[in-house]
This record gives sequence, C-alpha cells and structure tokens, in this order.
Amino acid sequence: MRNDPIFQIEYAVAVLVRLLTATRPHQPQVATLDRSAYLILHEVLTEKEPFAVQQLALRLNVDLSTMSRQVATMESKGLLNPMQVTDDARSHRVQATPTGRQQFESMRDARRQVYGQILHEWSPQDQEQLAQVLQRFTDSIRQYQSRMHPHDRPQSPPKASPK
Repeated sequence: MRNDPIFQIEYAVAVLVRLLTATRPHQPQVATLDRSAYLILHEVLTEKEPFAVQQLALRLNVDLSTMSRQVATMESKGLLNPMQVTDDARSHRVQATPTGRQQFESMRDARRQVYGQILHEWSPQDQEQLAQVLQRFTDSIRQYQSRMHPHDRPQSPPKASPK
C-alpha cells in the first residue's frame, strides 16, 4: 500500500495542510487576512480594471452568494472598494484599497519568507519543479471539481447583446 503513489499523495497532502496551517506567519501585523481575503485580493490585484464579483466567484470556484458575502465583509473592513463601471446596476465590481494592497503585500511577503526558509536547501531547479507540479496539481483539482460538481459551479454572466 505504501508503494501506491495515490496513497502517498493522499497522506502527504493531509500532512501538508496540517503543517502549513501550523507554520503560517503569526505576527499580528502580518497575519491579518484570512485565506479567502488573501485569495480574493490576489485575484483583484492581478487585474488592471475593477474585478466583477461574479468573475471572482468563477475564478475561485465558490458560489456567488458566498463570494458576495466575502466581498461585503472585505468592503466593510476597508480592503475593497465597490466600483460601478457600467450602466448595469447588477454589475458589482471591486478594486483593492491601498489598505487592502498593503495587507496583501505584507502577508504575501511574510509567506514567501516562510517558504524561502523551508526550501532554502533546495536547488533552484527543485524549487521550479515543485512549483510546476503544484500548479499542475491545482489545475487538476479545478478540472475535477468542474467535472464532478458542475451544478455547484457559479454560472458565467450572460453576454450583453449588442445594441
């Protein structure tokens, strides 16, 4: 059983999640964002234009009502600004505030420092290989979720018809 790669992966992922939870940055000034806020800010900050909440739900594979609640909480904490960019009042878009950007960057830098310390004895090639395999694994999980739970996936917004 221990020679079975799926067995090894299953156990390694369980241990990985536990260990990473225990080693996250604990400085109060750094660990200010929960996981969902960190991921939402990451997505929002990668875009030049305000990000549609519905697109965030699709990108992060959560239902729209959950994403709307998370965004509302982040707006109330001053991490996101709501933006109205079209004539459609239903189109809720957001941008990161300077506070949101600063908290994201502080947490990202602290996380990178922790991972750098963990991987300091790894060669750059091994680090690159791990990055590629983890990205592939993440992509496979997203594909699996789409296949196994298509009804749970948020729906894409309908395309606007030309006027």
